[in-house]
Formats: sequence, C-alpha cells, structure tokens
Amino acid sequence: MKPVLGALSLALLAGLSGCGYLAGEDGYFRDRGSDYQGVVIEPRIDIPEGVESKPLGDLLPVPGQSVAEASGEKFKLPRPQPMIVSADAAEFSLQQNGSVRWVQAQRSASDTWPLVRQFWNDYQVPVASETPSLGQLQTGWVAFDLQSNNPLLRRILPAIGEGRSVEGREHRFRLRVEPGVQGDSSEIYVTHMSRSQGGSRTDWPENSDNANLERAVLAELETYLNQSRSGASITSLMAAQAGPRATLARDGAGNPVLTLQSDFNRAWSAIGQALSQADIRIADLNRSAGVYYIDLAQAASQQKEPGFFGRLFGRDETPDEDRAQRTEVRLTAVGGNVQVTVDESIDTAADPRVAVDVLERIQANLN
Repeated sequence: MKPVLGALSLALLAGLSGCGYLAGEDGYFRDRGSDYQGVVIEPRIDIPEGVESKPLGDLLPVPGQSVAEASGEKFKLPRPQPMIVSADAAEFSLQQNGSVRWVQAQRSASDTWPLVRQFWNDYQVPVASETPSLGQLQTGWVAFDLQSNNPLLRRILPAIGEGRSVEGREHRFRLRVEPGVQGDSSEIYVTHMSRSQGGSRTDWPENSDNANLERAVLAELETYLNQSRSGASITSLMAAQAGPRATLARDGAGNPVLTLQSDFNRAWSAIGQALSQADIRIADLNRSAGVYYIDLAQAASQQKEPGFFGRLFGRDETPDEDRAQRTEVRLTAVGGNVQVTVDESIDTAADPRVAVDVLERIQANLN
C-alpha cells in the first residue's frame, strides 16, 4: 500500500501546485543538462612546503568559452563523429545485442542486396519470394535429411543442436536488408522457421525457431560477403541471374578449356547449376579451391540417397573406390575471366575426350 499512497500523494501535490513543481526550473524533475555551465571553478589546492606530491592535471577540463556564453543560446550537444572504417577492417561483421543478431555491412542497402541474393544462388538454396525494393527475401523449404549434398546445409547442420532430429522436418529462412544507423551502411537480419515436412504452417514466428541456426546462417553469410569483396562487384540482380558467356578452346598443351566471361562467384554458381542440369553427379566440392568433384560412373538421377543415420555411420563405397571414381572440374580466375578445366588431380589433366565431353555438357546447360 505504501507505494500506492506515495504515488497518490505525488499526484495530489502536482495537481495543487501545478506542473512547475515537477518539471519547472525549481521542480523535482527539472532538466539538469546545463548545470555544469554554472559551476564555479575553485582555485587549485596549495600544498604546504615540505610535503611531497605528484602534479595532477585536469581530469575533466572545462573549456574556456562555451557556446552558451558566446551566443546566449541554450547549449546543444554536438553530434557524434562518424565511425571511420579502416582499409584493414572487415567490411561485413557479425554483431549481437542481447538476443538480436545481425550482419553489419559498410555498404548501402542497395549495394548489399545483390550480394546477399547471390549468396543463396551460389549455395543452390531456392528463393520462394523476394522484394528488392523492401530488402526482403524468403527461401523455399529445405530438408537436411533429403539435401545432405548441399554444402550450406551440411555446414550448419551441427547448429540444430544435440538431441534434435532432422528427419521429417523442413526449414526456411527469411532475410531482411535494412539501412544502418550510419550513412552508407546496412544491417542484415535472418529469421529461421521450421515445420514437419508437408505441414501447413505458413506464418513466420516473431523470433527464430532455432536461434543457433539463425546465427550459423549469419556467420556463413558474413564469411561469404567478406570473401566476395575481393572479387568483381555484382552490379545488379539481373546481371547476377544472367548466364555468363562461355567459349570452349584448347590451351597451349592441347587440353580443352572452357572460358567464362564472368567473375568467380557467378561462374561458380553457374557451373554448379550446369552440372546438375547435365545430370552429372557432384560427389563433393571445395569452393575455396574452386573444385567440383564429379562422379562420371553414375548419373545424378541414378544416385541412391542413404538415410540420415546411414550418412553418419556408413558409406556405400570405400574411400579408395570413392576417390578413384572422382574427376575434378576446376575453376581458375584469370584476369577478368574464369577458366574451367577437367582434371584427374591437381597435377594431372583428364583424358582429352572425357574432358571435352564434360565441358560440352556444361556449356550446353549454362543459362
């Protein structure tokens, strides 16, 4: 009862004596932001002779003349200086405030959007809907147990958490690119949603269903964007979706080479899609090395997908057999182009007839 009586008493006093009692110059809640301007500077303390002391400087120096004294106007706090990003600082960084996470980009939202859109395209995650003018994108539903060959899903799989099953579940992500606080900056947010496969749930949750998956996707996005900044810029969404021009020729040693007039990121995505459309099985990949490992002994459509626990605890082939059947499709950035070759290993080129057949199938399926 005491807090209630105290509040009633305060309200009664405010009603009897007016608002000036609370917020006026002599009120209880008056503005004290300019009190320092009336502070009297006292003389320094005199130290008696014979006493040792260290000289102390002014810990909080008062300026000789304030704006209020010069103009007679009320003092206004200056705006903070803009944040300076050095050349060595990361252009994209993962930030967190409490339970809210985002990727901070030192680029405008319009410049960040095509890079973010290319991220999903490169990792072959379908996009269900997008609104570039609002900076919003929604992926299609993906299943970890049915799409284990997807490199992005394979890397973020541990983030689901111990004890949580992936079988019979499907997931999707919503992404937002918003203008940042500083000029020419933006912030990227991700929301995760899951449901049973074929379920009817469609409404997005206020917060991610799995915060660990949200953070894992943001971390992958941050790494991808920082790696992409060193490559050629993607000028527009239409340019990112357009297929690169490709020319099939032979190098000085007579080995077939497919040359793409494109930057590495677009070429990597285009080659991956072309291999899938050509029904060539991708056994593994290494994006940092620019290599797709393909299996020419079996078409992608004939591949039997093992169950989830089968992928964890067993293999259909022994490691030696698996390596023996792999052929490398290698991408190498040369100037402003990307050269695609077919090799048995990093030191050995593939049989020219096999290489020509693979490169022709890739060229025929480039969009």
